[in-house]
Amino acid sequence: MTELFSDISERCRYYRNFYNLWQKQQAEELTWQTPSVERNMPGSFSTLLYLYDRDGMQYSFSRREIRCRHNASPGQGHFHRHQYVELFYVVEGSFEQILLGEHQHFEQGEIVITDRNCEHADYLTGQRSAVLFLCLSPEYVDSLLDAYETTDNLQSFLFHALSRQKQEQSFLRLRTISGASGIERLLEQLVQEDYGRAPGWEAIVKGNLIRLFSLLCTDYTLILHSSSQEAKEKVLLYELERYIRLHRGDVTAGKLEEVFHYHRNYFNLVLKKYRGIGFQEYVQKLRIEYACELLSAANISVRQIAAMVGYTNNSFFHHLFQKYVGVSPGEYRRRNSQGSFD
Repeated sequence: MTELFSDISERCRYYRNFYNLWQKQQAEELTWQTPSVERNMPGSFSTLLYLYDRDGMQYSFSRREIRCRHNASPGQGHFHRHQYVELFYVVEGSFEQILLGEHQHFEQGEIVITDRNCEHADYLTGQRSAVLFLCLSPEYVDSLLDAYETTDNLQSFLFHALSRQKQEQSFLRLRTISGASGIERLLEQLVQEDYGRAPGWEAIVKGNLIRLFSLLCTDYTLILHSSSQEAKEKVLLYELERYIRLHRGDVTAGKLEEVFHYHRNYFNLVLKKYRGIGFQEYVQKLRIEYACELLSAANISVRQIAAMVGYTNNSFFHHLFQKYVGVSPGEYRRRNSQGSFD
């Protein structure tokens, strides 16, 4: 199965055609797997692609073999824990698991990262779907992430959750923000390297995994399900900070309630707990920081800059700027740029 595909969805379509033909012509040559056997992994990194059909048939494709089995569906698999970190991507349809005692439904395009301590069970609905699993040993994840330097808070937390969460059961659920993001091409490259294992494949896999984790931090919203309340709060904090930075010119407490489904008082509590200031002051601080950047680099008037950072009242903007920076916007520009626009 060394064919090259443009993305993981194309691979799934090819495999469906392949096993349909193969099953009809050579059914006796299929490697059958008993329903009690769970996913396992060889080495430090491997990929495993599962295709599920409406008739209860389940096909798995790995570097070593193709397997199939028939499952009673709908039906729940065995509860189990892995000795590795498992990341799965729903390529087609939907996929269901029981995680932390709750039934979870994941739609096409969603990504889930399960810690090795997290007990879970697959739930097969009898619907047509496809799921790609990436299996990484904890030691491999640690070495991979220790070699990557980042100053981004959300990336730091994601990497921490992947490599250091050993005490509590947890899983991360990620949903795309901006639709197609190239992740299916990246996942296909990982499968190709796993199957081919040509000289240098380990370095290529590591590089692509770093790209994958970075992509998850920029193009996906992250939801942590954990037995740790602090861990949940920190994920919300980083998501709040990212959203406020992206919408600092027009963000409101009401909009945050609409996006994150918490009362505005909770946002204030989280920001004060971890950043020492409430929502309003936090937004003002970000806006003034952005104004400083514009005053230093852009040849536009102070009035225009005030509007760009969210203030239509020019006098109020001058007042806030003086409060946070200690000088007027015009004085700040004279000290930090050659511009003469006031």
